[in-house]
Amino acid sequence: MSRKSVLVIISLLLSFSLAGAEMYQWVDDNGVTIFKDTPPPASKKSRKVKIYNDSDFDPAPPVQSASDTRSTRKTADAAPQSTPPQNQRFTDTVEIYVTDWCGYCKQALNYMKSRGIPFVAYDIEKDSSARQRHKELGGRGVPLIIIGSNKMSGFSAENLEYYLNNSK
Repeated sequence: MSRKSVLVIISLLLSFSLAGAEMYQWVDDNGVTIFKDTPPPASKKSRKVKIYNDSDFDPAPPVQSASDTRSTRKTADAAPQSTPPQNQRFTDTVEIYVTDWCGYCKQALNYMKSRGIPFVAYDIEKDSSARQRHKELGGRGVPLIIIGSNKMSGFSAENLEYYLNNSK
C-alpha cells in the first residue's frame, strides 16, 4: 500500500472514533453549566425543570409589509369591513426579567414607566429565585417579559403593545 492510502485509512479511523463520543451537561452548585465527556459526579442531584414549548404561548403578532397595508387600504375603501372585537387591555402587573448591563432591558423599563404600565422587574443576576423562574420560563436572554399567559423575549414597543391589547 502507498503512504497516502495508509494516511487516509488512519484519518478515517480517527474521525469515526470521535463521532461516537458522548457529551454530558449539568449545572453545578454555582449555577454554571458544565459540558464534559464524562458523566457528572454521583453526588450531583439532577433537577427536574419544566420545559415550555412554543405552543404553550400565543404566537407573535403578524408583521405587515408595506404592500399588505396598501392592499388593505384599497379593500377598505371599496367595501366597509367589520373589525374583529378586541380583548380588553391587560391591566395586571407585567413581569420583566432583566440585568443591570442590558440596554434593551433599560429601554423596556423606561417605556413601561413612561406609559404607566404596572410592572415588576426581577434582576436575574442578583436574585437566585428570579434566575430559576427565568430558566423555568425558557428564558435564554434578557429582557424576558411576561404579560399574562404571553411570553416575549427581547423588547419591541410594537410587540409589547400588541400583547397588552390582546392578552387573555
